Amino acid sequence: MTQTSDENIWGLIAWILSIVGAILVLVLKPNSRYAKYWAYLSVSFFIIFIVGLAIISLITIFLSLIPFLGTIVSSIIQTLYYLFALIVWIIGILKSASNVFWKPRFIYDLALKLGIENV
Repeated sequence: MTQTSDENIWGLIAWILSIVGAILVLVLKPNSRYAKYWAYLSVSFFIIFIVGLAIISLITIFLSLIPFLGTIVSSIIQTLYYLFALIVWIIGILKSASNVFWKPRFIYDLALKLGIENV
């Protein structure tokens, strides 16, 4: 199915602006299948990112009990997590701009639970 440039732009907005963009798309473009698809993926990515931050924070708290080495290891873990999230976000931007219904493993699985199959 071919999307219009308007749908591509709204799909891009949904992904780039994360939760805010997703809400905008769901409110302003309820009939755009492509834009809603990316809105659901964006919400799922946001939820997974926040849960990941919570887990990283717990790991950091426990590692802070180890003098010096704990700080270094927790800094490396945090940096790798942010780098991974940035890479996934950039890939999502490229996919949403190129008329692709992308299905990243965990993000799409959560989106299915949120109701993406109804789009």
